[in-house]
Amino acid sequence: MTARRRSPSPERRGGQGVRTKRARKTVQEVKTDARMWPLLERYCKLAKVKLIPRGADLYEMKLPLSERTHFSGRATVRVALSLEALERDPDAEMAVLGSPFLVHLLEAIRTRAGRLSLGMIPLPEAQAPETPGFRPGSAKSAKSAKSAKRPGSATSTDLTVPVRDGTARRRKSQLATHTVGRLLARIVLRAGAVVEETVIESAVIDLATGARADDQVTAQFAALEARALAPADPGDVPDSVVVPARPPAEMLQLLLGDLRAQSAARVAERQAGAEKGVAVELERLDRYFAAVVEDKTDPDELRTITALRERRRAEEMRRHQVMAIVHPLQLADAQVLMQRVEWEIRSARGVRARFAAQRPIAGSATWILACPQCGRPPAELVVCVHEDEEEGRGKGDGEHRRGHCICEACATRCSVCASDFCADHGIAHCRVDEQPACEQHARLCPSCRMVHCTAHEGVCADGEHPACSACLEACGSCGRIVCNAHAEQSRADAPKGSRRLCAACLRYCEGGTNEPVGVDEVAQCASCGRSVCTAHQAVCAVDEQIQCSRHLRRADGSGRLVCEQHRAACVAEPDAVFASDEVSACPVCGKTACAQHQAACGCVVTH
Repeated sequence: MTARRRSPSPERRGGQGVRTKRARKTVQEVKTDARMWPLLERYCKLAKVKLIPRGADLYEMKLPLSERTHFSGRATVRVALSLEALERDPDAEMAVLGSPFLVHLLEAIRTRAGRLSLGMIPLPEAQAPETPGFRPGSAKSAKSAKSAKRPGSATSTDLTVPVRDGTARRRKSQLATHTVGRLLARIVLRAGAVVEETVIESAVIDLATGARADDQVTAQFAALEARALAPADPGDVPDSVVVPARPPAEMLQLLLGDLRAQSAARVAERQAGAEKGVAVELERLDRYFAAVVEDKTDPDELRTITALRERRRAEEMRRHQVMAIVHPLQLADAQVLMQRVEWEIRSARGVRARFAAQRPIAGSATWILACPQCGRPPAELVVCVHEDEEEGRGKGDGEHRRGHCICEACATRCSVCASDFCADHGIAHCRVDEQPACEQHARLCPSCRMVHCTAHEGVCADGEHPACSACLEACGSCGRIVCNAHAEQSRADAPKGSRRLCAACLRYCEGGTNEPVGVDEVAQCASCGRSVCTAHQAVCAVDEQIQCSRHLRRADGSGRLVCEQHRAACVAEPDAVFASDEVSACPVCGKTACAQHQAACGCVVTH
């Protein structure tokens, strides 16, 4: 959201809007956040919601149709800013953290977006430090600001921060406009049954460089936000180069990093409480399940109870994990006029990058050197090996590559080529040796989906694709090197034990999928052609051919195994199974009968 004008707060209003000392004390007791009223006022102004005072610290919101969905479809909402107002109107809602009204309000604000542009921080009327004769709006002032001393000594323009394996050359000095801002966010901490909600603000951060603004710029930013200071007139600002803010994703990460640092102590406190709580719950579960299994002897029951115990322990540990949910509410930003000096950094590998230092004209006029990646002051500058773009031929410099620089804390050295890179252009740990690698030597294994370096890479024989060395191993049957995705492990009860088998050597006993065996461990069924391992092979008693279990059956009389082709029946026992060599055919009628029932057909044979 953007807002141009702020109406007086309830404390400054006359008549019904005047708070008594008792009311202010009551609001303080229920922890009413002073930042809630500006949010409510700006929302009502921009969403065309009528905010009508109904008494001291009591207001009525008349909602248009478009906004009623955020407040459960209601046309009017009464809002109380103190307990005294709530006592006078019990149907009103309190605008405090954790209240349903505040949840609805913040959701409505987030739906409409929340950005407050404050304009340009006004330039100082007095002379800027180290910039003699600077006055707003004069060409001489701009020229004086450009010619002020650079970071370093009074006469040198060299970069005072050392460069790792590279050199620095100053390019130019100019006036630039940077955008600074801070984020207001609601943070909900959950750990077990404990839920804590708070609203905090980040520090004022340069959204272009990531550096934290100095105290004077922060104070002027707060004055602009409180409307105690008017923004500068565009005509009073010298011509300058606009330095764009970072992309929204990177900008949000910068601001959330500051919020994370502010909440570290609170999170640590909740973490300690959660660890105590989960220890109590786990002890209770252990006592309960120990009593349950005390009189159990059945192995299946014990396995079921043990699995249930482990699942319940995992649920409790997951439930007591500290989770921080951040809801961004409003981003306030302003522009600051800076004096900016740039250097060109060239690494020993020929990659060039630019690094800039700046100082606010409206601030303390101290030089700010910040890492382009993390925004912290660098102790050493490093050029990332990543090439952002290809440049043409310069004047006498030849063809060179463009990259970006980072600080020593953001840089990592590749274990393969010993080049430096940032977190966005490489991996921190190879899955094989846990060493870092730059993006040129980093790979993603298609088998395990984990990252590795080229020093631990091989080729799978099945498909000729690369894979990490941890996934590659020789087949136990043919010896080919295959990855885990194209191999399977046979079981320990297989004829030749547990082995790694490639796709070409893999077979399944009797066509199933639960018993993998090697091609050198099977034979073909004479009836259907399916593979049968040597451990489960059986032969027909008549022709001694290998058959699978589906085609073999025992004869009822002799108990011999016979296949479907060599089964026969007796005319006297049609439901019984006999082997074909256990029956004979009648020469008259052709009916088969076993030796015991050869005359059962009734035919009389004369000789």
